[in-house]
Amino acid sequence: MMTWGLLLKAMVISLTMTLALELIYALLWGVRGHHDLLTAAAVNVLTNPIVVFVYYYIRIRHLPIRYGWVTLGMEVWAVVTEALLYRRFARSVSRPWLFSLSANAFSYAVGELINHL
Repeated sequence: MMTWGLLLKAMVISLTMTLALELIYALLWGVRGHHDLLTAAAVNVLTNPIVVFVYYYIRIRHLPIRYGWVTLGMEVWAVVTEALLYRRFARSVSRPWLFSLSANAFSYAVGELINHL
């Protein structure tokens, strides 16, 4: 059973892993410079806790919603929000929409893999 304490722990773990994975992905994408790496960190600090909180809040409250649809909706929201922020603030992020989509897909896939080990 998910409790508020477990929610906080899940949020901290998720944010830590997301930051590590998406910053590594940004470097592999060719993002350079402190400004853009900080931008990548900031957009994830803004979006990841909201995504994780909404998902687990629905689980804690036992709301009659399919979790897969919640996950899809929140991930789409995160991709769009991050792409808009990259487009506005990043200097070296080429193709911010593709970068946001692929970075989120990468970190989500690795997270799912880790969760199933």
